[in-house]
Amino acid sequence: MRMWLVNPKILCRQHLLGEHNEIHMLIGSIEKQKILTGFFEKKLIELQSIKKRHHILANEMQKRGYTHKSPINMKINYGISQKINKKKSLEELTKRCAVCKKRHNAIY
Repeated sequence: MRMWLVNPKILCRQHLLGEHNEIHMLIGSIEKQKILTGFFEKKLIELQSIKKRHHILANEMQKRGYTHKSPINMKINYGISQKINKKKSLEELTKRCAVCKKRHNAIY
């Protein structure tokens, strides 16, 4: 599971839908009280950003004409305040995905 937390306009279809799906998987893990220590240690998730990020991704999906039918209806006990380094996240994403890199370069 990973939250990129980059501008969703640069995300290719796969990464946009993938991050959205992973947020729902993260919520499922929280509800099942799974241990998420590794994700925190690697700074891959921000609990305090789940709802806002989901909303941002859902809006971008709808702008692109995708159907969104999976709202988030849960209260999250944040407990841990974790920050993702967005610059490093963007670097990793554009290194992994040529399409996201191309979209990023077209915007910036």
